[in-house]
Amino acid sequence: MKKLIFYIIIAYFGIFFSNTAIAQEKIFQGSYAECQALAKKENKLILIDLYFVGCMPCAEMDKQVFPDPVVMKELNDNYILYKTDVMKETDGKKLARKYAAPGFPTYVIVSPEGKTILTESGFFGVDRFVPLLKEAVQRNKSNQYLAFNNTLDNSYPAAYSERFIKTGEKHDFAELEAYLEQQKDLFNETAFLANSVTYFAKYNNWAYDNLPKLIKLYGGNLLRNKISTIAKTKSKQYGVAQQLDSLTTMLAYIRPTFNKKLWAVFLPGFVASYYAGSQNAASYFMLIDQYKLYPTWDERSNAFGPVIIDQSKNPTILKSIRAEYLAAEQRKKLDQVDNYRLTLLHYYLKDFDKASSCMKRLLKSDSTSPFLTIDKKDLQDLNEAISKKDASLFKAKDIKKIIPFKLS
Repeated sequence: MKKLIFYIIIAYFGIFFSNTAIAQEKIFQGSYAECQALAKKENKLILIDLYFVGCMPCAEMDKQVFPDPVVMKELNDNYILYKTDVMKETDGKKLARKYAAPGFPTYVIVSPEGKTILTESGFFGVDRFVPLLKEAVQRNKSNQYLAFNNTLDNSYPAAYSERFIKTGEKHDFAELEAYLEQQKDLFNETAFLANSVTYFAKYNNWAYDNLPKLIKLYGGNLLRNKISTIAKTKSKQYGVAQQLDSLTTMLAYIRPTFNKKLWAVFLPGFVASYYAGSQNAASYFMLIDQYKLYPTWDERSNAFGPVIIDQSKNPTILKSIRAEYLAAEQRKKLDQVDNYRLTLLHYYLKDFDKASSCMKRLLKSDSTSPFLTIDKKDLQDLNEAISKKDASLFKAKDIKKIIPFKLS
């Protein structure tokens, strides 16, 4: 969930970069209707870029991705680029409403005839954006389209429409539950959109049960937030019941909802939720390795953090984790967080001499460092517990390493 929240935050906030970086690229100037007319005349796809001023990922796309020669060639050959501000422009607001833009930028690719080919949201590096553009070209050639109709002016429920086009009227999202109750066909476009932005239990379950059909109709982009919330809850429930097979079956079932990049973002959270319910460290480690969840040592170490504390009375698990930290220490000097975790491992295993040695290094370290979010008093308490050789005295905290985030 933390990664999901962070993903949403960076999608909505940031600093503004101008569009001068892509000035050399041909951006259509005019209304969406005029853009559609030109696309039909030139037999080109339309790449709709839904953005707003202040959106950091949007600005970084303009700065890093659109000016790339390979991207520019693909756009020049096959596309008309239509950029529209979802906060300021009527077409932008209507397009955001039509496609329930779940984050920004949101990209929609439509055929010359106005048929929707695919939608995606978030930052795409060149290595991912070019294949996305090429995939849409191939889908168009194969007549593979989503089920969205061609109009921007469907009859939307007011509570949904107000989310994208502000009128000043107050509408509670609870209104959408009554709206969904009245729908004879939950697969129709407006019902699907209303369901995509809400989390009513009955309709969450319906969406989950009908996931393959919904992905085929509307793609996975609008389902990710809903499905990730459902999957996290189910993961913990499966953990409590020790149903590992149910977890792996669910993960395979929901996998098509996510693109490759976002699957790598969300999957660790589902597995961690299973562990939180099961408290079975052996199965957790097996899943980490099976799905190759943490490609770097810092990520893997952060995953070990809560397990060390949870399994403080399980010497078999603690020894296996300690072996990894000792191996890491052979490769390079451990940072403060790793030293803290190694100290805890020695301490819980009642290897107090080694714990004391690690503790000395920690006490000499800079406790004001932003990378060590534990105060001196906690370290002193741990040191005292080690000196008293009492492995039950210290109440440990799970400290996370701060790992720099990269949009790409």
